[in-house]
Amino acid sequence: MSVRAVVLPATVLLVPGAGGTGSGLPSVRSAVLAQLGRCTAADGRPPVRWGVLGPSPRTRTGRRRPSLAAAGIADRWLPLLRDGWDPTAGPAEHTEPGGVATSVAQLMLAEAVGPGAAREAVVVELAATVDEAARRAAADVLASCDAVVVAGGDPLDAQAGPTRCAPGVEQMLAVLAERSGWVATTRSVETAGPHLPVRYDVVTWGAPAPGPRTGRSPAQNAVSANQPTPVSSSQKRTVRPTRTVGT
Repeated sequence: MSVRAVVLPATVLLVPGAGGTGSGLPSVRSAVLAQLGRCTAADGRPPVRWGVLGPSPRTRTGRRRPSLAAAGIADRWLPLLRDGWDPTAGPAEHTEPGGVATSVAQLMLAEAVGPGAAREAVVVELAATVDEAARRAAADVLASCDAVVVAGGDPLDAQAGPTRCAPGVEQMLAVLAERSGWVATTRSVETAGPHLPVRYDVVTWGAPAPGPRTGRSPAQNAVSANQPTPVSSSQKRTVRPTRTVGT
């Protein structure tokens, strides 16, 4: 499958330095970075124009400066921001911070591809309720991107866990999948920390590899990618860490 979008669990523990001296989630981070490294444009070339999609209290689109300050984590604690990010570079919109969820996605893009790709990425943040005109405009922006990094998790539903996408994000993924014929593959990474979820899912979206037709539409795949997947499914893979994760 050619990977066009990666849905990552938008927990700040993915970001180096965000957990202080703790180890964070290295196995999950490795899985996220590996899938971001597989992303290609529609023509098979490396992506040039990146998009970032995630939930937010308000809908807005543009370039953003990633920041975890809203989660109580100063920029100086994060090597990705402290050592390789000039907050004054580029247009004025670069100085406006993004939300925590999209900032996690943007920082993972910076680690996987480079600060330049993350700095120039178009960030689409969607509120819980989005009118149809705004949804179409956001879909047009994301469809014009070569690849998209998606922040999983729903800030308004703590019980949903780190994998389930917020409703607005889930709907946008369904729109993009319907437009481009994407299907989803879910990879689960198990964790062993007592204070952590049992597993984190990393979902990739892209053109399916040649094979038997499943009879499922892209919209159906869009919904099922955010639902529990049977262990026997060929679309679900589990990665078990070789050592205890988390502190």
